[in-house]
Amino acid sequence: MIKVDIFKKSNHITKIIIRGHAEFGEYGKDLVCAGVSAVATGICNTIAKKGYLDKKMCSIELENGNIVIEVLEDEETLQVILETLEISLQSFIEDYYQFIKITYREE
Repeated sequence: MIKVDIFKKSNHITKIIIRGHAEFGEYGKDLVCAGVSAVATGICNTIAKKGYLDKKMCSIELENGNIVIEVLEDEETLQVILETLEISLQSFIEDYYQFIKITYREE
């Protein structure tokens, strides 16, 4: 199962952690993992291209297939980008709820 932890403070996203494997299909052909990976990678690329990493407003850690996105300095457009990831992940749950779980945590 893919597990997503979304941390919020005052309704603003402060951190997103994505880990695990959906086990929807065989390794390398898992459509749920591929979809989540594509959406998350696109968001990480957007964060990088918009300069949030260079400005030290956000950090991204990629390790062993896990992704950790952490907000270091809150900003409105960055929140919209992260909310896009949140909404995209929620849409996967509509059809594949047994393969992905989102847990919300208040900071």
